[in-house]
Amino acid sequence: MIWLVLVAVVFVAGGAWFIAKSMKTRAIVLVAGLAAVGTYWLLGKPDMHDEPLDGRLVDIESLAQRDPESMRIDQVIALAQKRALDNPNDAAPHWIMGKMLEASNNPQGALLAFESALRRDPNNINVVTDLADLRFKTTGKVDGATTLLYQQAFAAQPENLRIGYLAGIGLWLQGKKAEAEAMWAGINAKASETGPERQMFAALRQMFGIDPPSRDPAVPPPNPPK
Repeated sequence: MIWLVLVAVVFVAGGAWFIAKSMKTRAIVLVAGLAAVGTYWLLGKPDMHDEPLDGRLVDIESLAQRDPESMRIDQVIALAQKRALDNPNDAAPHWIMGKMLEASNNPQGALLAFESALRRDPNNINVVTDLADLRFKTTGKVDGATTLLYQQAFAAQPENLRIGYLAGIGLWLQGKKAEAEAMWAGINAKASETGPERQMFAALRQMFGIDPPSRDPAVPPPNPPK
């Protein structure tokens, strides 16, 4: 790589030689260029060999087999991208990329990856659920498209009360209140009396304005009018 730096210095110095109007300016540019080469030689890695992508992927493949827990997010994404190229109709690599992008705080990239996975396998419930949840988390809303995703996921996983309740939230917000209430009644019948689900349901109802906020027990109720 050192020759690239030398070429750059030659071009910069040559241009400055013809453009500059004084020997002082030319000398400054030349010294700066030589200093850059010296700094790179001492601190950089001029002897580092190129690392073609294919070679890196071979190493990542080997790492995935030996010690998958040690893989970085970017390595998992690179491997998933290769899988996606090798198997264009497979939803799994796109779903994996979505999970990794979401974990690396890239929700927009994750949304695109989940949508790509869903186009390849519209009935993949893992993808359906993750896409619905990510749409909800990024917008704070349960719009029509997200509601349909939650309904599809709940139909395939009726034991997942959370996604069922969120599907009901979406129906309620669309004005389908009777349908939402019927869905919630069935879900409440399955929820444990002492489990965390009922508290989550109450929080969701308050979040979306279905129920009024609960009163703080430390605050006394207002005196009734006389």
